[in-house]
Amino acid sequence: MSQRVVRSILVRRRHEEVAAFVTDPHQVLPVVPGFARFAFVDDAGPGVEEWDVFLEIGTLHVGGRVEVTRPSVSRLAWESGRGTRHRFSLEVQPVGEHAELTMEMEYSLSGLLMARVSELLAKGIVARHLEAGLEEIRHHLEYGDVVPA
Repeated sequence: MSQRVVRSILVRRRHEEVAAFVTDPHQVLPVVPGFARFAFVDDAGPGVEEWDVFLEIGTLHVGGRVEVTRPSVSRLAWESGRGTRHRFSLEVQPVGEHAELTMEMEYSLSGLLMARVSELLAKGIVARHLEAGLEEIRHHLEYGDVVPA
């Protein structure tokens, strides 16, 4: 059994500007406070990068090696290769003159009863991290010094 958390926010910037920022892990990961540790590892082929990404859940750093892809010009996604089994995506959709940014994380912990209980307990923490991350990205794009790529 796994848990899935999805959160969205409206960003008052053009879709193209938001997409250019959030589909570049080198730019977006430093802005998201919930990602306690992250490091570029290697280029794994055309359009694929390997990263070490860890989400801070309480005092634990949960995550591992992920393969980051850009399935489209408005979407960044990754899937774990090592460590905690999880998937993550950032997707941008146009909404009039602005953009809607959606973060989604699906994760699964190993084990039986205790893993299921831990997944349920962690769901609220993960949801708060995604909400905080979306707010930070929105604030950075709306008020920070962002130069579109």
